[in-house]
Amino acid sequence: MFRDEHNDLFRDEHNDLVTLAQTAAEQLEDVETPIRCVAHYDCDGISSAVIVQKALERAGKTFDITFVEELNEDVLTEIHETHDEDIYLFVDIGSGQIGAIQDILKEETVVIADHHEPGEGDVDVHVNPHLVGIDGGAHISGAGVTYVVMQEMEPENTDLLKYALIGATGDIQTEDDTYLGLNRGLMEQAEEHGLIERKTGLRLYGRTRKSIIDALQYTTEPYLPGISNDPSGAVQFLKEIGVNPRNNGDWRTLEDLSFEEEKQIVHGLLTRGYDVSGLIGSVYILDNGWEISEFSSLMNACGRLGRPHDGITVCLEEDEDLAATIKRAYGRKIGNYLSYVEDNLDNSEVVQQFEHGAIIRAGDNIHANMIGTITTICQRSNIVSGDILVGMAHKEEDHVKISARAQQDVVENGVLMNTFMDGVCAACDGEGGGHDAAAGGKIPRGVQNRFIKLTGEVLSAGRLTSVISPE
Repeated sequence: MFRDEHNDLFRDEHNDLVTLAQTAAEQLEDVETPIRCVAHYDCDGISSAVIVQKALERAGKTFDITFVEELNEDVLTEIHETHDEDIYLFVDIGSGQIGAIQDILKEETVVIADHHEPGEGDVDVHVNPHLVGIDGGAHISGAGVTYVVMQEMEPENTDLLKYALIGATGDIQTEDDTYLGLNRGLMEQAEEHGLIERKTGLRLYGRTRKSIIDALQYTTEPYLPGISNDPSGAVQFLKEIGVNPRNNGDWRTLEDLSFEEEKQIVHGLLTRGYDVSGLIGSVYILDNGWEISEFSSLMNACGRLGRPHDGITVCLEEDEDLAATIKRAYGRKIGNYLSYVEDNLDNSEVVQQFEHGAIIRAGDNIHANMIGTITTICQRSNIVSGDILVGMAHKEEDHVKISARAQQDVVENGVLMNTFMDGVCAACDGEGGGHDAAAGGKIPRGVQNRFIKLTGEVLSAGRLTSVISPE
């Protein structure tokens, strides 16, 4: 793809990224020993791992994939002590942990393909858009960087383009349903190769293959009380608005509906008071029949349920039964956790509201793996209002996991969640980071009150600022 001089992606400002990718590809091509791939467990990481698995299989390489929720000295030490590979490939993770990687993997060859902000230090090969002036937070995902590397290894890996876009979608790298920067070029290439189709319509789960009832009841972003996770509620809703879910006895999909019937659904949701702005826009249909947002949610579900390898299976084997099992399990968890938040909206011990946002203190009531997802849904669906929403859940015995989300207009005004989390968590003997609109961190349990105090001061300030650096 990047070898085509007429390609829109092949510009001077991208040549340096391609050069890094070529170096990584050459390093991997020359390897004759087993490769240990370490990937993040979210949608972007799973998509990256899918690209790695397919590309390395084609190259005839021996490899294994380890998924991690986070990367630190303890995690790296455990991986290093339980495996004996001479080369490590980190995808969608690693750039921010170079110091720990250098300390633990002194004798091994290290290749990183990531898009997060790089930390201090060097490894054998580091492919990261930030190193060459490209915004990795919005313009290319970890899966996108991994794809660039693997496409340089073998041009026929172009069919893996769609996973780069799935990863970008999972990392919310779109604006008004449009991909930005390098992602836009990847999208155009995917369209040219017939890997994805773009249209306008309702962005609901299972648009092309599931019944309208399932499409409605499995919609959790935004969460639709009385419809989400409630099949009888979905049936009643369709009955009330006059849309028949069947045709000659067969269940209809959204794709089977007329334009007017889709408008009826939109009008019905609006009449019930739901915010449906996020449900209408560009719809991207993958060549496997899934809408891309829906598929990225499924990959995230695999990670949050601790089943990232099942995500690879769903991608490469198109296992519909496995996908349905994961979606049902995930939907039940989401529904239970959201019910907990909704039941405690007036309980300041759980949901504490400030002028510019709120803090959800879930404790053990929401699994740490899911607090980011619940925080995102609560914000997008306006279950908890505010410019910034912070979720907290107990992690392990002695730590608290933090997830912070900001409204897009707040980010555009200069408030950066990665700066926010880095500063507040550091002031609480923890660590934080992430992207402009979505970031996370971890702090010791003993300093939760200090974190809440500092965050509350920021959310109560007269105005939010772009630099949040508590003393």
